[in-house]
Amino acid sequence: MSEQHRSGSGATPSGSGQGHGHSHLHGSDDIIPRDLHFDIAGNARRHWFGGDLIKTVLVDGLSIFLPEGERFFIRSLKHYASKLQDRELAKEINGYAVQEAFHTREHEEYNKAMAGLGYDVDEMEKPVRFILGKVTKPVHRLAITCAIEHLTATFSSMTLRHPDLLADAAPAYRRLWMWHALEELEHKAVAIDVFNEAMKDHSRWERYITRVTAMNGTIIPFLIIFLRNVPIYARADGVKTGVRFWLRFFWIVTVSPGFWRLCMLQFLRYYLPGFDPRNADDDELIRKGRAWLAADMPGGRAAPGGGSGPAPDGNPAGLAT
Repeated sequence: MSEQHRSGSGATPSGSGQGHGHSHLHGSDDIIPRDLHFDIAGNARRHWFGGDLIKTVLVDGLSIFLPEGERFFIRSLKHYASKLQDRELAKEINGYAVQEAFHTREHEEYNKAMAGLGYDVDEMEKPVRFILGKVTKPVHRLAITCAIEHLTATFSSMTLRHPDLLADAAPAYRRLWMWHALEELEHKAVAIDVFNEAMKDHSRWERYITRVTAMNGTIIPFLIIFLRNVPIYARADGVKTGVRFWLRFFWIVTVSPGFWRLCMLQFLRYYLPGFDPRNADDDELIRKGRAWLAADMPGGRAAPGGGSGPAPDGNPAGLAT
């Protein structure tokens, strides 16, 4: 959806913002919570990503942000759930909340397993808790949620477009990240749809400035915290992060395989006026992700009712009734 109010029966999957509004590319029936367990604790290992510390910290470093971040997302959308006139969007929040609840649970277990290997997870999580705890105004929380959801959707699109990137990852870890990537794409537009609905009485310019300012206020602390955590992580492996370490780190993220480079164009679309998070290949990526998950985890299933289940902090998933 663009920054215009959502209406009509079509969707423009580009960032052009053409037309008078966009409807759902994916509705609430397309958001499928899957109550899956990956037993990272039982399969925990160092350098699980091809035996490479740098590749592993690039992914483990993302998990550091997720439990606290996902609780933040749910609280942000819960504030607006009962205020929405768009009942289809309210239903989408329900599915979103259950997916994020399961993500929170699995990444809490993931981070506990990381700590069990000797990594100082509490020290790495500390600045995440501090910064998110400082955001109290509902519209700011919502705008930051939109920004972080765009980051996670960008990483997830890369993962599903290039599944070979995880070919040498340990199976339990690969399954968790492919599952997470799939569900992030299924609910990628919910937060910004809620933002546009909540801000519909504001001008396009105000919506744009609020959204972009939130992204700037998100991406800079994210990078600072992420890069600050890399030496903390490496220290547990007895590795010093000198010049050669950082040269190889930036080679991996920008050149080969170029994890961050592969994300850059999609990330920058967020700065377009009329940005819409939906991409033309989303449906195909979701189909591929679902097929991969069904083949690799045949025991996978949706949560009962497709949208019921516990959310973090003891909140029911049915946030909007």
